[in-house]
Amino acid sequence: MKEEVPGSIENSYMTTTTFLPPIARNLIYNNIHFVETRGLWELQNDFMGGPFISHSFYHPNAKDIVVLEAYVYNPRSEKRNFLRQVESIIYSFEWEENQ
Repeated sequence: MKEEVPGSIENSYMTTTTFLPPIARNLIYNNIHFVETRGLWELQNDFMGGPFISHSFYHPNAKDIVVLEAYVYNPRSEKRNFLRQVESIIYSFEWEENQ
């Protein structure tokens, strides 16, 4: 994430917090087997953070792993409803029929 999700100031980047370890569980939804990970993210060398959810599963070609991630940043406000919204987006993922 250091290379793909930089922060707003130099040498800052998103990382998973070590304060509270992420929780992972195996799930099946819409006939897709995946690992769901929930936890907290923070910016290294900056002061931002919030909750995240991640789904990791094999591509139908069985060679690649696909990871869908969503995170919430909403300082000074409740984040639960926003997390539920991005969670519903991740759960709505479907492969196209012609693949």
